[in-house]
Amino acid sequence: MSPVDIDSFVTALPKCEVHLHFEGAVPMRLVQEWCTEELPEAPPWRRRDYRYGSFATEFSEVMRVTWRGTCDTLERLDVASTEIYRDLAAQNVLYLEMSIGIGAYPYPPAETLAAFKNGIPDGLTVRIIGGLSRDRDFKLIHDAGTAYAACGALNGLDLHGLESEGDPRMFLDLYEMGRERGLILKAHAGEMSGPDSIVSILDSLNVKRIEHGVRGIESDALVQRYIDEDITLDLCPWSNVKLGVYPDLKCHPVRDLHRRGVRVTVNTDDPTPFGQTLTEEYSWLLTECGLSVEEVGAIAKNGFVIADLDERAKGQAIRKIDALVSKYAKASR
Repeated sequence: MSPVDIDSFVTALPKCEVHLHFEGAVPMRLVQEWCTEELPEAPPWRRRDYRYGSFATEFSEVMRVTWRGTCDTLERLDVASTEIYRDLAAQNVLYLEMSIGIGAYPYPPAETLAAFKNGIPDGLTVRIIGGLSRDRDFKLIHDAGTAYAACGALNGLDLHGLESEGDPRMFLDLYEMGRERGLILKAHAGEMSGPDSIVSILDSLNVKRIEHGVRGIESDALVQRYIDEDITLDLCPWSNVKLGVYPDLKCHPVRDLHRRGVRVTVNTDDPTPFGQTLTEEYSWLLTECGLSVEEVGAIAKNGFVIADLDERAKGQAIRKIDALVSKYAKASR
């Protein structure tokens, strides 16, 4: 395919973004406007050749500037999330699962969720996921998580944070509460740590969605478990490269996982500190990850398979993807 055809295909492709952290997605325009510290017009950490030396220090420092130093009022949560939604809708994203940090905002859950659920454009469905940090004060996170899970406006739960810290079983009661309420349930694993961290999450929380899970490729038994138990991996290739999990996109196992029969989705994770869009992630699947038009279409459809949408909306999106694949696959031959 020519660069023009690739751009046309990925732009027109109906998409889902199911692994996005609000805290890592505050638009750079607003970061520049709101940040109390002076930032260069083009921060070096957004360049394609930039790699973070440390998640715990260097990446966390960028997050301090871009999120903690900017989103300090309910109004700003509303403004920033509204701009995120508009940008995603312009990329033909039809469904979004966006996590927010539980315990990160000093406002009542109902007011916080109302700010995040305001300003959603027509044609975009947004589900707000409560992110539980396994490496912060457990009582604070657990108490806040209980309050959010009891709030009818929350759509799901996710466990994130350093995989080497905390025991996921400590959050089992919240996951059981979420399961009873029909919430979307998922958890981070297999990013900075290997297959054992993924097995621990699967065994303790009984989720069908793993955020990352990419290092499961290191264990044939775990890859087979993904398939046998119908586990979905919400992958973020560029995030893995920027954080040094893989040296470049050519080495990323998204292609191998997909071809071995694992259901994968492709997402951005934290696009502000990583400097990419979801459309670019899809383009790189073709240009750098070695996937075909048909395979990229199948990955796009995976997002709609797992989406919390009615069957009619899912069917419409999948049919449009099939039509685009048919059209552009001919151009690629």
